[in-house]
Amino acid sequence: MSNSSKKQYQVVVQTNNLKQIPDFARKPVLGFSTWSSQLLDDVPGYGGKHLNPWFNEQQIKDISDTMREKMPSYEYINLDSGWCNSCDEYGRWDVRKDVFPNGLRPIADHLKKNGHKLGLYILPGIRQDGADKKKTIKGTTHTLDELVPSRKEGCGFKGTTFMPDEHNELVQKYYDSIADLFHEWGVSFIKLDAVGPGGGSEYYPFTAPDNRACTQMMHNAFKRYDIWLEISWQIDPTYADEWAQISNGARIYVDIESYSTKSMTSSHRIMQRITPCEKWADTCVVGSDYGFYIDLDVVLVGMTVNGKCVDGLDNDDVRQTCISFWAIVSSVFCIGSDPRAIPEKYLEWYNHKEILEIHQSGVMARPIGSGNVWQNRKQVWWKKLKDGRIYVCLINAHTYIFMLGLSHEVTVNFQDIGHFKKAQLKDVWTGEHLGLYDDKYSIVLRAGQSQMLLLTPAA
Repeated sequence: MSNSSKKQYQVVVQTNNLKQIPDFARKPVLGFSTWSSQLLDDVPGYGGKHLNPWFNEQQIKDISDTMREKMPSYEYINLDSGWCNSCDEYGRWDVRKDVFPNGLRPIADHLKKNGHKLGLYILPGIRQDGADKKKTIKGTTHTLDELVPSRKEGCGFKGTTFMPDEHNELVQKYYDSIADLFHEWGVSFIKLDAVGPGGGSEYYPFTAPDNRACTQMMHNAFKRYDIWLEISWQIDPTYADEWAQISNGARIYVDIESYSTKSMTSSHRIMQRITPCEKWADTCVVGSDYGFYIDLDVVLVGMTVNGKCVDGLDNDDVRQTCISFWAIVSSVFCIGSDPRAIPEKYLEWYNHKEILEIHQSGVMARPIGSGNVWQNRKQVWWKKLKDGRIYVCLINAHTYIFMLGLSHEVTVNFQDIGHFKKAQLKDVWTGEHLGLYDDKYSIVLRAGQSQMLLLTPAA
């Protein structure tokens, strides 16, 4: 990036500090995403990854119909990698005719009738096929190859996009044309993957090139149409102030999926997500006041095919902990389980009125003590909603890669929350009133088990 374009980028960020929060970003997303089920090649009716994804127009319409009936609070339906494999005449992302022969507009229209919004997966940068084929930037006489003479990698997936040599008006026109096209299709959500600083693995993080300038420009393009911009994956919290200005949500860790073809994730992968949350809580730019939320990745609880649960989780303790923790931190909450394949018991969990209120408050919880599950298996997270309600989530995060750990007593001391010594407690999931407690509350939890509490200070 040239010095002039660096200055241009910095000015944009500085003048955007008073970010106006659009209505759609005043609460975290509730929805469904396809990727996890695209990995299930050995589960009948699913799989295909990005090459031959299982979904098509009718499948997505059916999911919308089911979600309207059985998950009425859930709004977004997001197509992950696989809906596109080429560019159009202007080098923009083009819909696969073999998957969606009628295009995406009929799907978006059907979703809209059900109160739903369509989302798509793309990458930052200039599409390499568009540059290689010297596609014209719509509305100009310039071609995409002119923007990328140095052929620098544009994102964390090598060989997919180029980084513009300069982030100038022509680049903005290209991104604007993509946003215009998606608006014509009825798109309301974008997952922008392979954003950097970010990416990599849990052991070698932040390997994606720094494409903040591209992300800024894409945000400028999409915000004209009130399109939610979600950035991914393992986004570096060092730049949280900037991410909060140029996106609505950030995936803060590696993929939650186990990449098995038979099951979706594991208990260990659920607990791993707790640790990076503390750094993001410390940034103080997360939540509904900023229109920006952390994203712990999809919730995979309960998908059952031919009588077999394929979520990969050990038991219902872990399943409930997953939903509870996503709710207490107000994470972006897209289920990865096909809504048509979720048993009634788990649908009741997904639709739990008070859990949804905790989540939709958009308030980021904070840990008491260390939020690092390797240093502290006895996790305590809490938050105060804008209406004054205080919620506490106690978690026994003692898991290993292939098995659960031991039971532990987990304690919340009231003085760590506020200046009171007595509190009435209620178990949110069961609705049971636990009574009046002095100074603290303790409970023995099994490995992977949690308890969500409503805490009401008493005089």
